[in-house]
Amino acid sequence: MQKSIEMTGATRDIAIEKALEFLHMDRDDVSVEVLDNGKKGFLGIGAADAKIRVTYEAPDEAPVKEAPKPDKKSESRPEKKLAQKPADFQNIASSDPRLTTPHLVKAAPKGEKPPVREKKADKPRAERTERPPRSPREGRAAHPPIVPYIDPVPMPEEQISQQAKEAVAFVNGLLEKMNIEGKAIVLNISEPDHVRIDISGPDMGPVIGRRGDTLDAIQYLTSLVLNKNSEEHLRLTIDTENYRAKRAESLERLARKMAVKVSKYHKAMTLEPMNPYERRIIHASLQDFRGVTTYSTGVEPGRRVVIAPDGPSRPPRRGFQPRSGNRGNRE
Repeated sequence: MQKSIEMTGATRDIAIEKALEFLHMDRDDVSVEVLDNGKKGFLGIGAADAKIRVTYEAPDEAPVKEAPKPDKKSESRPEKKLAQKPADFQNIASSDPRLTTPHLVKAAPKGEKPPVREKKADKPRAERTERPPRSPREGRAAHPPIVPYIDPVPMPEEQISQQAKEAVAFVNGLLEKMNIEGKAIVLNISEPDHVRIDISGPDMGPVIGRRGDTLDAIQYLTSLVLNKNSEEHLRLTIDTENYRAKRAESLERLARKMAVKVSKYHKAMTLEPMNPYERRIIHASLQDFRGVTTYSTGVEPGRRVVIAPDGPSRPPRRGFQPRSGNRGNRE
């Protein structure tokens, strides 16, 4: 069952954090809709809080069945206990074969052993033939990751281009200015038109930043340095601790989770604002998901991905229309 709550805060992010803390949920478990971005005001005058609506999945509540009310007539009339003598049990058991159970048969007198029933010889069970192993179902292979995990193996020094060396020197100098202990290397999977740089160090949290914002900024600045003296545009990817693959895996899991809700409730859902790289991951992860379609809406930096049900909408039901009196003029 789908539920939603509304929350306010000084900023949109503060309102989201308050809602997640109130629901005890993670950001990937809910869908956020911004109702009002709020106003900062001038010197505190005219300021307004931001307002959001958080939609989440709640377990269906099972209907509680009421206990049956006791009948007053049955309470007033106590049941009569039927008492039978032990000697009558043997007569009842002998008259009806269905009642030949140990608790209805009269016990044997003392000193005599009760008759022992002979056990029937167990019939030999037919040997079970071993079933051949089942072949794996077709079409159930694991979905390949959009961004694969890589092993940071450095490229030999003599194969690194001059532009790539300048980019690595710029990243190392930037880490030194940020007081971050780390080192940048060019990976051996780099291509002539695509340079891949990996940063390693004891603590890469400040390098990644909030949802990769700092890492994206470092990649953008380094791309400017890389293409400063290059005639052709060179692509650049900077990663650390396989953050790109982990983030893509999280986005793919979020996209498929939201797609299941869209196909279940037949209602479009809008994700949070993302950069073009993350939006491409959402589109790619749902391109083979049946029953839903994706598109982007809004302007940068607040452009979002919308997951909507695919296929034609149901035609509206029409009201009662009386038949025409002249039946011969049907088209």
